Amino acid sequence: MEKSDYFNELGPRWDEISRHDMDKVETIVRLLGIRQGDAVLDVGTGTGVLIPLLSRRTGAENITAIDFAPAMIERAREKFGGSGVQFIVGDVMEYPFRDASFDVIVCYSVFPHFDNHAAALDRFTGFLKPGGLLAVLHSQSRERINGVHIHSGDITVHHDYLPSLEVVANLMRSGGLRMEIMVDNDEFYMACGRKTWRHGAEYGHHHDAHGHDSGHRHVGQG
Repeated sequence: MEKSDYFNELGPRWDEISRHDMDKVETIVRLLGIRQGDAVLDVGTGTGVLIPLLSRRTGAENITAIDFAPAMIERAREKFGGSGVQFIVGDVMEYPFRDASFDVIVCYSVFPHFDNHAAALDRFTGFLKPGGLLAVLHSQSRERINGVHIHSGDITVHHDYLPSLEVVANLMRSGGLRMEIMVDNDEFYMACGRKTWRHGAEYGHHHDAHGHDSGHRHVGQG
């Protein structure tokens, strides 16, 4: 079974079988330092668990939410349709977003499902504006996430895994990101890197009003 089919089958009941500690999710999103007007890409939005939190910070009209499972997006639209969020059914590894389009790209509870982690991070980095933030996030520990997939009983996601923080950080650095937030503990997992100005300039992109990085909270070291 293709992963898109697997998650599409689960879409109608996803909110009942996938539970999130919203207090922890709120903390994670707050640490990103998203500002009003930031263009945000929510990768693998599912049924839109992050949409209310992101909307309060940047405004719903500044959010693009993509998922490759039509049933997931259908459910998200049922909950948040008309809010101004742009919902897209599509594979983010193929969808033609323009380079330097987003201030913040969030991969919440989705990164293990990419077959090629390095290629995914490289693609997302290209979508970032210079100074933009790429965030790989989970509101559970890495051990817990990987255990859920291993014991899922379904070969479709059995081998999907969340790499160590060191591996993700090294991939981000090699792609031109400066690590800002690195957390891997019993409560949650955060690997967040900011696109350097030099890396952005190599693509001919320029600074804009949303591109500065002052005022963001740093956790850990890069």
